[in-house]
Amino acid sequence: MTPKRRALRGRRIILSPASAEDARPIYEWLACSDLTATMLGPPTYPELPVPTWEQFRADYLDHFFDGSSPELGRCFVIRVEGEQMGQVNYNDIQERGGRKRVELDIWLSGSAACGHGFGPEALDVLCRHLAERFGVRDFMVQPSARNPRAIRAYEKAGFVRIGMDGDRAREQWGPSDYFDSVYMVRTFASGGGMPRDGTRRGERQ
Repeated sequence: MTPKRRALRGRRIILSPASAEDARPIYEWLACSDLTATMLGPPTYPELPVPTWEQFRADYLDHFFDGSSPELGRCFVIRVEGEQMGQVNYNDIQERGGRKRVELDIWLSGSAACGHGFGPEALDVLCRHLAERFGVRDFMVQPSARNPRAIRAYEKAGFVRIGMDGDRAREQWGPSDYFDSVYMVRTFASGGGMPRDGTRRGERQ
């Protein structure tokens, strides 16, 4: 039986749990939009080619679209007044030192969706949901240093750069997506869903 799909509501946006029918549009927003070159592929990212559909589905398995394994990851479509503006997802929820943590990914449907604050709000709504439902306390994103627009958007969502060199960041948070990944973390207080400053002492750059 397919788990019930419950939308998450923010001030302006709605996060709709993605279905199997959403997988292709989500891929096309990543691989075929006018924002693709800001995230993937040459000339800016020659070391990270744009994925094929088959490569995308090898990473984004069925549970991202049917909710069958919620602690392994889930995709949500970002909607504003009924229009699809992009997607946000969390990956597998892990535990380290008694605290649950997760990496998030987000991309918008195209440049027309940028500049309105939809991305930061979507990240905020998803973080609060994961804190409430699963007790996740630490959230990480890792844009490339070559994508300052993404870094600014993540800062607006409460993420801050961690004060670690690349090797230590990878040891703490796992493999890099880019050779110049900027590891950014948002931390929620352990007593509830309200966030506090995303850095521990000594971690702000």
